[in-house]
Amino acid sequence: MSAGPPSRKLGNAALIALGLGAVAVAAVTSRRYLSSRPVSPEPSEALARSAAVAPSAAPAPDEATFQVTSATGNVEAQRAGRWVPIKAGDTLTRTDVVRTAAGARAILQLSAGTEIELRERVEIGLDRLASGATVDLRHGKVVARVSGRDNVEITSRDTRTANEGPARFVVLSDERGRVSVASLAGKARFTAGGKSLTVPQGTQSTSAAGATPSDPERIPEEVLLEVVWPAAEQRHAAADTEVKGRAAPSSSVTVNGTRAEVGTDGQFTATVPLRTGKNAVEVKVEDLGGRTRQASATLLRRGPPPTLTPEATDLWKK
Repeated sequence: MSAGPPSRKLGNAALIALGLGAVAVAAVTSRRYLSSRPVSPEPSEALARSAAVAPSAAPAPDEATFQVTSATGNVEAQRAGRWVPIKAGDTLTRTDVVRTAAGARAILQLSAGTEIELRERVEIGLDRLASGATVDLRHGKVVARVSGRDNVEITSRDTRTANEGPARFVVLSDERGRVSVASLAGKARFTAGGKSLTVPQGTQSTSAAGATPSDPERIPEEVLLEVVWPAAEQRHAAADTEVKGRAAPSSSVTVNGTRAEVGTDGQFTATVPLRTGKNAVEVKVEDLGGRTRQASATLLRRGPPPTLTPEATDLWKK
Protein backbone atom coordinates (compact mmCIF):
# COMPACT_ATOMS: atom_id res chain seq x y z
CA MET A 1 0.00 0.00 0.00
CA SER A 2 1.48 3.29 -1.08
CA ALA A 3 1.95 6.13 1.44
CA GLY A 4 -0.14 9.28 1.09
CA PRO A 5 1.26 12.53 -0.05
CA PRO A 6 3.40 14.60 2.38
CA SER A 7 0.82 17.38 2.59
CA ARG A 8 -1.87 14.99 3.85
CA LYS A 9 0.48 13.56 6.53
CA LEU A 10 1.29 17.02 7.81
CA GLY A 11 -2.41 17.88 8.00
CA ASN A 12 -3.20 14.78 10.07
CA ALA A 13 -0.32 15.48 12.46
CA ALA A 14 -1.53 19.04 12.95
CA LEU A 15 -5.02 17.84 13.79
CA ILE A 16 -3.72 15.29 16.33
CA ALA A 17 -1.55 17.93 18.02
CA LEU A 18 -4.44 20.37 18.16
CA GLY A 19 -6.66 17.69 19.75
CA LEU A 20 -4.07 16.82 22.40
CA GLY A 21 -3.66 20.51 23.22
CA ALA A 22 -7.41 20.91 23.73
CA VAL A 23 -7.45 17.91 26.06
CA ALA A 24 -4.56 19.34 28.07
CA VAL A 25 -6.25 22.75 28.35
CA ALA A 26 -9.50 21.10 29.49
CA ALA A 27 -7.61 19.05 32.11
CA VAL A 28 -5.88 22.14 33.50
CA THR A 29 -9.14 24.10 33.56
CA SER A 30 -10.92 21.22 35.32
CA ARG A 31 -8.10 20.91 37.89
CA ARG A 32 -8.31 24.64 38.68
CA TYR A 33 -12.12 24.48 38.98
CA LEU A 34 -12.01 21.51 41.33
CA SER A 35 -9.29 23.04 43.48
CA SER A 36 -11.31 26.27 43.80
CA ARG A 37 -14.54 24.47 44.96
CA PRO A 38 -14.96 23.81 48.74
CA VAL A 39 -14.74 20.12 49.50
CA SER A 40 -17.88 18.80 51.24
CA PRO A 41 -16.93 16.89 54.36
CA GLU A 42 -18.18 13.43 55.10
CA PRO A 43 -21.60 13.36 56.86
CA SER A 44 -20.12 12.37 60.23
CA GLU A 45 -17.52 15.13 59.97
CA ALA A 46 -20.20 17.69 59.07
CA LEU A 47 -22.33 16.71 62.07
CA ALA A 48 -19.38 16.91 64.41
CA ARG A 49 -18.40 20.33 63.05
CA SER A 50 -21.96 21.70 63.35
CA ALA A 51 -22.28 20.32 66.88
CA ALA A 52 -19.04 22.00 67.86
CA VAL A 53 -20.08 25.35 66.41
CA ALA A 54 -23.80 25.47 67.27
CA PRO A 55 -24.49 26.81 70.81
CA SER A 56 -26.44 24.59 73.22
CA ALA A 57 -30.13 25.44 73.33
CA ALA A 58 -31.41 26.96 76.58
CA PRO A 59 -34.10 24.95 78.38
CA ALA A 60 -37.66 25.96 77.65
CA PRO A 61 -39.35 28.03 80.37
CA ASP A 62 -41.68 25.19 81.35
CA GLU A 63 -38.70 22.88 81.87
CA ALA A 64 -37.24 25.00 84.67
CA THR A 65 -36.40 23.19 87.88
CA PHE A 66 -37.20 23.52 91.56
CA GLN A 67 -34.33 24.23 93.94
CA VAL A 68 -34.18 22.41 97.29
CA THR A 69 -33.10 25.15 99.71
CA SER A 70 -33.71 23.17 102.91
CA ALA A 71 -34.21 19.50 103.77
CA THR A 72 -34.20 18.10 107.30
CA GLY A 73 -34.90 14.50 108.16
CA ASN A 74 -35.76 11.87 105.59
CA VAL A 75 -36.75 13.68 102.36
CA GLU A 76 -36.92 11.64 99.13
CA ALA A 77 -37.73 11.98 95.43
CA GLN A 78 -39.08 9.21 93.22
CA ARG A 79 -37.04 8.68 90.07
CA ALA A 80 -37.24 5.77 87.66
CA GLY A 81 -39.48 3.93 90.10
CA ARG A 82 -37.06 4.29 93.04
CA TRP A 83 -37.08 6.59 96.07
CA VAL A 84 -33.75 8.37 96.48
CA PRO A 85 -32.70 10.83 99.23
CA ILE A 86 -32.48 14.52 98.35
CA LYS A 87 -30.76 17.33 100.20
CA ALA A 88 -30.31 21.10 100.16
CA GLY A 89 -28.74 22.23 96.88
CA ASP A 90 -30.39 19.53 94.76
CA THR A 91 -32.64 20.37 91.83
CA LEU A 92 -35.97 18.79 90.99
CA THR A 93 -37.69 18.50 87.62
CA ARG A 94 -41.38 18.77 86.88
CA THR A 95 -41.63 14.98 86.69
CA ASP A 96 -40.42 14.34 90.24
CA VAL A 97 -42.55 13.15 93.15
CA VAL A 98 -41.31 14.25 96.59
CA ARG A 99 -42.18 12.95 100.05
CA THR A 100 -41.17 13.67 103.64
CA ALA A 101 -41.10 11.18 106.49
CA ALA A 102 -42.23 11.71 110.09
CA GLY A 103 -40.37 14.66 111.60
CA ALA A 104 -38.94 15.74 108.22
CA ARG A 105 -39.40 19.03 106.37
CA ALA A 106 -38.25 20.57 103.10
CA ILE A 107 -38.43 23.90 101.27
CA LEU A 108 -38.58 24.03 97.47
CA GLN A 109 -37.83 27.38 95.85
CA LEU A 110 -39.48 28.39 92.60
CA SER A 111 -37.98 31.87 92.30
CA ALA A 112 -36.73 34.65 94.56
CA GLY A 113 -39.37 35.09 97.26
CA THR A 114 -41.58 32.21 96.09
CA GLU A 115 -41.30 28.82 97.75
CA ILE A 116 -43.26 25.83 98.98
CA GLU A 117 -42.64 24.33 102.40
CA LEU A 118 -43.38 20.64 102.88
CA ARG A 119 -44.25 19.60 106.41
CA GLU A 120 -43.84 16.07 107.74
CA ARG A 121 -45.60 13.11 106.12
CA VAL A 122 -46.20 14.93 102.84
CA GLU A 123 -46.23 13.58 99.29
CA ILE A 124 -46.48 15.89 96.26
CA GLY A 125 -46.07 15.82 92.51
CA LEU A 126 -44.41 18.77 90.77
CA ASP A 127 -45.29 20.70 87.63
CA ARG A 128 -43.77 24.09 86.88
CA LEU A 129 -44.94 26.55 84.24
CA ALA A 130 -43.32 29.69 82.90
CA SER A 131 -45.17 32.01 85.30
CA GLY A 132 -45.40 29.78 88.36
CA ALA A 133 -46.05 26.23 89.46
CA THR A 134 -48.74 23.63 90.01
CA VAL A 135 -48.29 21.17 92.87
CA ASP A 136 -50.35 18.00 93.26
CA LEU A 137 -50.74 17.39 97.00
CA ARG A 138 -51.44 13.70 97.60
CA HIS A 139 -51.55 14.00 101.39
CA GLY A 140 -50.12 16.14 104.20
CA LYS A 141 -49.70 19.87 104.65
CA VAL A 142 -47.83 22.45 102.57
CA VAL A 143 -47.26 26.17 103.03
CA ALA A 144 -46.95 28.34 99.92
CA ARG A 145 -45.24 31.73 100.00
CA VAL A 146 -45.76 33.66 96.77
CA SER A 147 -44.34 37.06 95.90
CA GLY A 148 -44.25 39.29 92.83
CA ARG A 149 -46.12 38.10 89.78
CA ASP A 150 -45.68 34.38 90.38
CA ASN A 151 -48.67 32.07 90.43
CA VAL A 152 -48.79 28.94 92.59
CA GLU A 153 -51.68 26.48 92.37
CA ILE A 154 -52.06 23.49 94.68
CA THR A 155 -54.42 20.73 93.61
CA SER A 156 -55.64 18.01 95.96
CA ARG A 157 -58.61 15.60 95.81
CA ASP A 158 -60.48 17.50 93.08
CA THR A 159 -59.83 20.88 94.71
CA ARG A 160 -57.66 23.82 93.61
CA THR A 161 -56.11 26.57 95.69
CA ALA A 162 -54.21 29.48 94.14
CA ASN A 163 -52.84 32.80 95.31
CA GLU A 164 -54.46 36.11 94.39
CA GLY A 165 -51.38 38.28 94.22
CA PRO A 166 -48.63 38.07 96.86
CA ALA A 167 -49.83 35.66 99.54
CA ARG A 168 -48.95 33.02 102.13
CA PHE A 169 -51.44 30.20 102.42
CA VAL A 170 -51.71 26.66 103.80
CA VAL A 171 -53.31 23.57 102.27
CA LEU A 172 -53.93 20.41 104.30
CA SER A 173 -55.15 17.13 102.79
CA ASP A 174 -55.95 14.62 105.55
CA GLU A 175 -56.67 10.90 105.71
CA ARG A 176 -60.45 11.41 105.67
CA GLY A 177 -60.46 13.17 102.30
CA ARG A 178 -60.87 16.66 103.73
CA VAL A 179 -58.98 19.58 102.24
CA SER A 180 -58.55 22.64 104.46
CA VAL A 181 -57.17 26.01 103.37
CA ALA A 182 -56.00 28.92 105.50
CA SER A 183 -54.76 32.31 104.32
CA LEU A 184 -52.03 33.68 106.59
CA ALA A 185 -51.23 36.70 104.41
CA GLY A 186 -52.91 38.07 101.31
CA LYS A 187 -55.71 36.11 99.64
CA ALA A 188 -56.18 32.60 98.29
CA ARG A 189 -58.72 31.30 95.79
CA PHE A 190 -60.28 27.97 96.89
CA THR A 191 -62.27 25.91 94.37
CA ALA A 192 -64.11 22.66 95.15
CA GLY A 193 -67.36 20.99 94.15
CA GLY A 194 -67.98 23.50 91.38
CA LYS A 195 -67.77 26.50 93.72
CA SER A 196 -64.95 29.03 93.98
CA LEU A 197 -64.47 31.53 96.77
CA THR A 198 -61.82 33.88 98.15
CA VAL A 199 -60.21 33.05 101.49
CA PRO A 200 -59.10 36.39 102.96
CA GLN A 201 -56.15 36.86 105.28
CA GLY A 202 -56.73 35.36 108.73
CA THR A 203 -59.53 33.02 107.64
CA GLN A 204 -59.88 29.34 106.75
CA SER A 205 -62.21 27.09 104.76
CA THR A 206 -62.73 23.33 104.37
CA SER A 207 -64.02 20.97 101.68
CA ALA A 208 -65.15 17.52 102.81
CA ALA A 209 -64.73 14.74 100.24
CA GLY A 210 -64.96 17.07 97.23
CA ALA A 211 -67.97 19.02 98.48
CA THR A 212 -68.26 22.78 98.09
CA PRO A 213 -65.98 24.71 100.46
CA SER A 214 -67.36 26.11 103.68
CA ASP A 215 -67.72 29.85 104.11
CA PRO A 216 -64.45 31.36 105.33
CA GLU A 217 -64.28 31.80 109.10
CA ARG A 218 -61.76 33.50 111.31
CA ILE A 219 -58.79 31.45 112.51
CA PRO A 220 -59.22 31.06 116.30
CA GLU A 221 -56.89 33.20 118.38
CA GLU A 222 -55.95 30.25 120.59
CA VAL A 223 -55.03 26.72 119.64
CA LEU A 224 -57.76 24.36 120.83
CA LEU A 225 -56.66 21.36 122.88
CA GLU A 226 -58.70 19.50 125.50
CA VAL A 227 -57.44 16.19 126.91
CA VAL A 228 -59.32 13.64 129.01
CA TRP A 229 -56.67 11.72 130.89
CA PRO A 230 -57.26 8.22 132.28
CA ALA A 231 -56.88 7.52 136.00
CA ALA A 232 -53.46 8.54 137.23
CA GLU A 233 -52.90 5.15 138.85
CA GLN A 234 -53.94 1.97 137.16
CA ARG A 235 -53.65 -1.54 138.45
CA HIS A 236 -54.61 -4.02 135.77
CA ALA A 237 -53.12 -6.61 133.50
CA ALA A 238 -53.64 -4.54 130.32
CA ALA A 239 -50.48 -3.07 128.86
CA ASP A 240 -52.14 0.02 127.38
CA THR A 241 -54.71 2.74 128.04
CA GLU A 242 -56.72 5.29 126.05
CA VAL A 243 -56.17 9.04 125.92
CA LYS A 244 -59.05 11.10 124.52
CA GLY A 245 -59.46 14.74 123.66
CA ARG A 246 -60.70 17.42 121.32
CA ALA A 247 -59.00 19.79 118.87
CA ALA A 248 -59.95 21.77 115.78
CA PRO A 249 -60.94 19.37 112.97
CA SER A 250 -58.19 20.75 110.71
CA SER A 251 -55.50 20.19 113.38
CA SER A 252 -52.82 17.52 113.51
CA VAL A 253 -52.57 15.64 116.83
CA THR A 254 -49.81 13.36 118.04
CA VAL A 255 -49.65 11.40 121.28
CA ASN A 256 -46.08 10.50 122.27
CA GLY A 257 -45.11 11.13 118.65
CA THR A 258 -47.78 8.85 117.16
CA ARG A 259 -50.39 10.53 115.01
CA ALA A 260 -53.96 10.39 116.29
CA GLU A 261 -56.81 10.69 113.80
CA VAL A 262 -59.00 13.75 114.34
CA GLY A 263 -62.68 13.36 113.47
CA THR A 264 -64.90 15.87 111.72
CA ASP A 265 -66.10 16.95 115.17
CA GLY A 266 -62.53 17.40 116.43
CA GLN A 267 -62.60 14.34 118.71
CA PHE A 268 -59.56 12.07 118.87
CA THR A 269 -58.62 8.89 120.71
CA ALA A 270 -55.15 7.40 121.07
CA THR A 271 -54.02 4.10 122.55
CA VAL A 272 -50.94 4.52 124.74
CA PRO A 273 -48.80 1.52 125.75
CA LEU A 274 -47.89 1.41 129.43
CA ARG A 275 -45.04 -0.25 131.20
CA THR A 276 -44.95 -1.02 134.89
CA GLY A 277 -44.06 2.15 136.78
CA LYS A 278 -44.30 5.78 135.67
CA ASN A 279 -45.19 6.65 132.07
CA ALA A 280 -44.83 10.15 130.63
CA VAL A 281 -47.52 10.96 128.06
CA GLU A 282 -47.43 14.08 125.86
CA VAL A 283 -50.21 15.25 123.56
CA LYS A 284 -49.24 17.81 120.93
CA VAL A 285 -51.52 19.64 118.51
CA GLU A 286 -50.63 21.81 115.52
CA ASP A 287 -53.37 23.94 114.00
CA LEU A 288 -53.79 24.71 110.31
CA GLY A 289 -51.64 27.83 110.58
CA GLY A 290 -48.72 25.97 112.18
CA ARG A 291 -49.19 27.10 115.78
CA THR A 292 -48.69 24.40 118.41
CA ARG A 293 -49.89 23.56 121.89
CA GLN A 294 -49.17 20.61 124.13
CA ALA A 295 -50.33 18.94 127.31
CA SER A 296 -48.62 16.24 129.36
CA ALA A 297 -49.26 13.93 132.28
CA THR A 298 -47.64 11.02 134.10
CA LEU A 299 -49.56 7.77 134.32
CA LEU A 300 -48.59 5.16 136.86
CA ARG A 301 -49.13 1.53 136.15
CA ARG A 302 -48.76 -0.70 139.17
CA GLY A 303 -47.86 -4.29 138.66
CA PRO A 304 -50.18 -7.11 139.60
CA PRO A 305 -50.41 -7.91 143.33
CA PRO A 306 -47.90 -10.46 144.57
CA THR A 307 -48.99 -14.07 144.48
CA LEU A 308 -49.33 -15.52 147.99
CA THR A 309 -48.12 -19.07 148.39
CA PRO A 310 -49.75 -20.88 151.33
CA GLU A 311 -47.32 -22.44 153.75
CA ALA A 312 -48.09 -26.03 154.70
CA THR A 313 -47.86 -26.10 158.50
CA ASP A 314 -49.71 -27.96 161.21
CA LEU A 315 -51.30 -25.23 163.28
CA TRP A 316 -52.37 -27.70 166.03
CA LYS A 317 -48.77 -28.39 166.91
CA LYS A 318 -48.11 -24.79 167.90
